[in-house]
Amino acid sequence: MSETYERRADYWTRDLADRSFEELIKDQLDTLGWPFKDQTESHNRPDFLFRLPLRNKPVKVALEAKEKRQHYRQGWVQEVDFPEELLLVQDEVSARKLLVHAPRAFLLFWDHTVEMDPFVCFTIIDLFCQPRVRIERPINRQTRRVKAKWLLDRRNGRAFQHLRDVFAFINTYLARDLGEEVRALQSHRPGAGESIACL
Repeated sequence: MSETYERRADYWTRDLADRSFEELIKDQLDTLGWPFKDQTESHNRPDFLFRLPLRNKPVKVALEAKEKRQHYRQGWVQEVDFPEELLLVQDEVSARKLLVHAPRAFLLFWDHTVEMDPFVCFTIIDLFCQPRVRIERPINRQTRRVKAKWLLDRRNGRAFQHLRDVFAFINTYLARDLGEEVRALQSHRPGAGESIACL
C-alpha cells in the first residue's frame, strides 16, 4: 500500500469528541468497584489503568481501547488473506504502550460493523504471538516519519457480546490462565488461518 495518508487536526478533534466507548468502560469499572485512572488523552500511556482484587491483593491492569467505526477501505483488505469483516487495525504505538505493563495488559476493540460479539479482547500474549500483517506508511508529505499499523484477525482475540463479559474474562484470565501462558514452553495457540511448519 503506497498511498500517503495525511491525518488532519480536525480528525483528532473529532475522535476526542466522541467518548462513548471510554464512558462505557468507566461505567463498567465503577460497577465492578475497580479503581481506575483515565489516561485517554495521553499519547504515550495506555487508555486505562485499573486495579482489580486478585487473591485479596490489588493488581494493576492496563487496557487500551480501540474502535472500528466503519468498514475499512479496500486497500487494507488487499493486504490480508481473510475477509474485511474479520479485520481489525491498530497502531503499533498502542501495542508498545501496553508492553510496559505486560503481562497484565489488554487491547480491547469495539467493532461497530458487526452485531454479534462486537467486543474483541486481545491479551498482550495474544497480541504479540499471533500472526499479523505489519505495514508502514508516511504520516504526511512534509516529513520522512512513517507510522506502522498492525492488521489483525479478530478470530485471534476473544469475542464477547457484552462489555461486562470482557471484564469477567479479564478477571478469570488473570486469576487462572495468565501464569500458565507466561510459563508455558510450548508455542502459543495457533492463529486463525495460520500454517505452522515443523522442522
